[in-house]
Amino acid sequence: MNVLMTLFVIAQAAGGAPPPGQPQAPAGTVATAPIAAPATTPTGAPAARTAVMPSHQDPSAQAGGSMWSTLIFFGVMILVFWLLIIRPQQKQKKKQEELLNALKSGDKVLTSGGVIGRIVSVAGNVVTLEIAKDTRVRVVKGSISGHYSEEGEVQPTKK
Repeated sequence: MNVLMTLFVIAQAAGGAPPPGQPQAPAGTVATAPIAAPATTPTGAPAARTAVMPSHQDPSAQAGGSMWSTLIFFGVMILVFWLLIIRPQQKQKKKQEELLNALKSGDKVLTSGGVIGRIVSVAGNVVTLEIAKDTRVRVVKGSISGHYSEEGEVQPTKK
């Protein structure tokens, strides 16, 4: 979350917007500024002069800059979501599909319910597992989570 806040602050700074919590000064504002040769009032006291701050951009250009920084921020967020969530899920799904397509008779597998068995036959979307001598169970192909080895570890699929 800190990374996202940092990116947001950087995007706002690049867009020329003030830090959060500070109002943005409109173009053409009057501000009090010291002058090199201070003027005096008729009483002899120094007088404060006001100067008009120059406007380098019109307000519509400032709004456009803010819009671009917001679009950049959302683009970065979408990229982060894709890299951290969507892409790994797609890889895992592809890996699982490869496993299910490579199933054959004689493979020892583990189902998502925790049942360990040896594949007797594969017919379409149904797999027949032998879980004990003369005990066969039919399960849906999608419920098989991986190959099983005698050491108790699920073996990863081959690439």
